[in-house]
Amino acid sequence: MLKMIGEHQRANGCFLAGWLLAVLGSLAGTASVAGASSSTSEEVLRGRVQECYNALESGDWKKVEKYLTKDSKSIFRDQTKSPLPGYEIQSVTINPDGRTASVVVLVPVTSAVFPKPFPVPKTTLWRLVNHSWYLELSRPSTAKQPSILDMMPKGNIKPPTRAAFSRDLKFDSVWVSMGTVTNNDKRQVKFSFKNVSTHPVTLAEFQLGCECLKLKTQQMEYKPGESGALELEFDPSKLGIDYVESFQQDIIFKTKPGGDYVRLTVAALLASSSETPPEKP
Repeated sequence: MLKMIGEHQRANGCFLAGWLLAVLGSLAGTASVAGASSSTSEEVLRGRVQECYNALESGDWKKVEKYLTKDSKSIFRDQTKSPLPGYEIQSVTINPDGRTASVVVLVPVTSAVFPKPFPVPKTTLWRLVNHSWYLELSRPSTAKQPSILDMMPKGNIKPPTRAAFSRDLKFDSVWVSMGTVTNNDKRQVKFSFKNVSTHPVTLAEFQLGCECLKLKTQQMEYKPGESGALELEFDPSKLGIDYVESFQQDIIFKTKPGGDYVRLTVAALLASSSETPPEKP
């Protein structure tokens, strides 16, 4: 009798152990599939971005429209266009909602002011519609943003007469992304730097280009070897955003002596805090 009970207990124990292993295996498999799914989604989006920018690079505007949301097509058609000289996808970030994503693309820029090409980051908004990713352009009525091809400063920024690089200041980064920002969420932006020259350097003639940016730094002169930070406050409520769209703004200022200019860029994905943007067909 005792032998039969012992065998029955061992059988139950083996069954329980097998059941636990099956459950743990199922959970591990689910986690693995979820991780693979997330990775695959980013890979798919990166592929779409690459195809879109390849079309921009070759000047195939009809093909570009295949990657735009319905409302973005008319915006794109009204823009002045010329083939991109090149591009590099810097980052692809799918937002927690799984329906929108922020993609940063480096585009080389040249002009009479900047004859030597230099990469400028542009944050773009992508939206998942019917299981496919589409680029959404900013609506002209809500914000004065650069077009997908036009990367030069807008607003009241005056183009500098000299190259936008300072020989006296070394910045840790000339581009800052604030991530996703709601319209009632003020953000502080910081650009750290060091005076690498042998003389004092003064910061002057700031051109912020947008009422949404406010200069917070009070110290304007830095001794040789001294480190500092250019701090700004970003207030998205000044833009009147009621939808999700990308934002990018250049800040230009002059350094004295020498008269060199510094060009910095802030970027964000703007969203209304009161509503979730609906999907567009």
